Amino acid sequence: MINAHYFYLAALSAVFMSGCATPPTIPDATSIEKAATRVLSETVYFSTLFSSCAALGGDTELDAIDIQQNWINTNANLVAAADSYYSQQQANNTFTYDGKTLAPVTIRLVMDARNRATNELALAQRSPVNKQKTCQFRLAQINGNKLPLANDPLIAPYQAELLTHVPLDLNIADAPQLAGGLSGASQGATYFTIAKAHESSCTAAYTLSIANQWPKEAYANFCGEKAVDIITCEWGKCETKKL
Repeated sequence: MINAHYFYLAALSAVFMSGCATPPTIPDATSIEKAATRVLSETVYFSTLFSSCAALGGDTELDAIDIQQNWINTNANLVAAADSYYSQQQANNTFTYDGKTLAPVTIRLVMDARNRATNELALAQRSPVNKQKTCQFRLAQINGNKLPLANDPLIAPYQAELLTHVPLDLNIADAPQLAGGLSGASQGATYFTIAKAHESSCTAAYTLSIANQWPKEAYANFCGEKAVDIITCEWGKCETKKL
């Protein structure tokens, strides 16, 4: 009788607890896209660190190449998946230029990530010896649990969902694809006219120079973090595409 009563209470408790259990949280598209953006930003950042240090030659170059390969082996699937997901989400914010499909926010992402790495190393301000020491110190930090991007707290909760978007082609050399290998350009002849006009339409105006190969130029106007239009020019005559 005691055992039957015990099992009855245990069963009742289990039913009660299962009814009160919190269902697993399903990440929303915005959170997943932010994680994908973080993956791509870190990819460009690390790639810039490796290439900058490899350019110094000698043992530093060998170390940079070796650690970069370890980094790629560890993160290739996640980077490819993040780029695939990110590209899908940005599909409506793209334009075609010079035969490439580009997204202004992606080019800005690349520019910012490269600047972050370049400013951190500050190699241009250092003596040859200090350049080597700076790179050796930074490269030595990229090991163990510092290699996987999945250990980043801004990425970790969304890793599993991102990995469901791994494409068949795992080539990550061009990531992020929507940057088309661009990372901003010098300001062309029409830049100041475009930027000045944009300032009157937005309190957080920013004009990104995308390409400057006179007589052709390309710019993107941003309001805060959002790209609002694309301006392409030839011989100073410009056309605008709203995003």
